Amino acid sequence: MRKISFNIATLSLIWMAFAFLPQEKLAWKIDKKYSVNFSSKSVGGVFNSFKGEVFFDQQNLNAASFKLTIDPTSVNTGNAMQNGHIQQKDWLDSKQYPSIDFVSSYFVKERDSFIVLGDLTLHGVKKTVKIPFTYSEEKKKAKVQAIFSFNRFDYRVGNPKDGVDSVLTINVVMPLKK
Repeated sequence: MRKISFNIATLSLIWMAFAFLPQEKLAWKIDKKYSVNFSSKSVGGVFNSFKGEVFFDQQNLNAASFKLTIDPTSVNTGNAMQNGHIQQKDWLDSKQYPSIDFVSSYFVKERDSFIVLGDLTLHGVKKTVKIPFTYSEEKKKAKVQAIFSFNRFDYRVGNPKDGVDSVLTINVVMPLKK
């Protein structure tokens, strides 16, 4: 009986050790040289606070995941008054919604690029979005670049009479390191 218990305990430890290896191999840290820009015909700017967890290996998309967060108070449009207005209730309402979040659910390879599907939560509204991106890797560094657009009214951001375009384009450059 002791021998069986010992064998089960040994196998359990070995299994646990191997269970953590793939995720560790996939783990990346977001480098501080990232950029998250937004633009439209009438307004543009950058979010200066961006963090998250990135697990990615282009050969193992089933184990990949992105969990990314933007601090809406870190917005900079180049206009201090506009930056303050964006924090108000009708726009980002950063007091009630202190983060903009993206959580991936599925990855697909498409020729030389990838597509990630996931939930984008902005201004208290969660919607599934499809984001195309490129990925390059060299040694212990990698880079994810994505450009996508969405209609801000889908997230109840602003109103149609505010003079700002309804469609915003997001450009993300996410350098990664081991």
